[in-house]
Amino acid sequence: MKTLIFHMGAHRCGSTAVQSVLRRERAALAEMGVGVSLRSDMLGGDFDLSRLHRYHSFNPFWRQKLNRTAQQLCAMPFDTLVMSEENLMGTMPMVRSAQFYPHFHRLVQGLGRLHAKLAGKVRIAPRLVVRRQDRYLESVYAFRVSRGFQDGFDRFVKEAGDIRRGWLQLAEQLSALPDGVDTRIAMLEAWPKGNGSASALEFLIGAHDLPMSVRRLTGNTRWPTPALRVALAMNRAGIRWKDEDWSPALFETMAGDDIGSDEQVLDLLKPHVRISSLKRFKGHFAAPVKLGFDEDERKDFLKAQEKDNKAFCALPVVQGDYDLWAF
Repeated sequence: MKTLIFHMGAHRCGSTAVQSVLRRERAALAEMGVGVSLRSDMLGGDFDLSRLHRYHSFNPFWRQKLNRTAQQLCAMPFDTLVMSEENLMGTMPMVRSAQFYPHFHRLVQGLGRLHAKLAGKVRIAPRLVVRRQDRYLESVYAFRVSRGFQDGFDRFVKEAGDIRRGWLQLAEQLSALPDGVDTRIAMLEAWPKGNGSASALEFLIGAHDLPMSVRRLTGNTRWPTPALRVALAMNRAGIRWKDEDWSPALFETMAGDDIGSDEQVLDLLKPHVRISSLKRFKGHFAAPVKLGFDEDERKDFLKAQEKDNKAFCALPVVQGDYDLWAF
């Protein structure tokens, strides 16, 4: 029986890094009978299940789309197809709303319907990668700041209430899929940092003997604290920097954890920013700022998640021990 491995994300949980591995190893995987379908492939019309979180059983568009995809899957020249696109789940939380993947149940319904159409022909194997909630929130916040967000971290966390129980709710929905659907959920912290590429492929396709030319997972790494401080201050000062020609060079100088004094930062900005904007920036940049939890806040936050996280880790579909998430 053929297999569709459906890697749906989640955002800020190594998806870009996993896709980099799949892209890099595509030719070697093809020799093993494993095909790869990423966002660009779906946009081209191949095995297109994008926006499956909008699935509705009574919508003729979705009936037609699932029928077409089922036909493609049955006729595919691979024994296994790995489909990977984090937006299959919907928009990243805290981007358009504070809701935590509110349409995820529709994605699960769509997978259940596809399973019924492909029974005995193609096995459906959903794959989800998650990370501990405090690190997830810090990563999403850093991403938002790098895209122009102005709010402080405390306010951001306060508005992110749905995320607190999010992983358990998603896992329970996936666990309710029919027998025969091979669902697995990985905890990102379980993948060794020095050998994440092999762990990612093993999670997706099982045991393999592919030699990993790049053993570490490399993707959208979090910006260092100095760069985030500068970005947040520019956002608050109303400086449009995101698409400016000088912006990449500016942030390349902040690749490490130390870029020098505040005056050196101002000197870097002076050639590109008006004096009035620079004054506003200076005020925001000099003010104390939080970009994540302090130690006590982290402990209290995780204590509140303990019951749900233990229930999450106890689910048969979850690969990883609660100790990985304990503080």
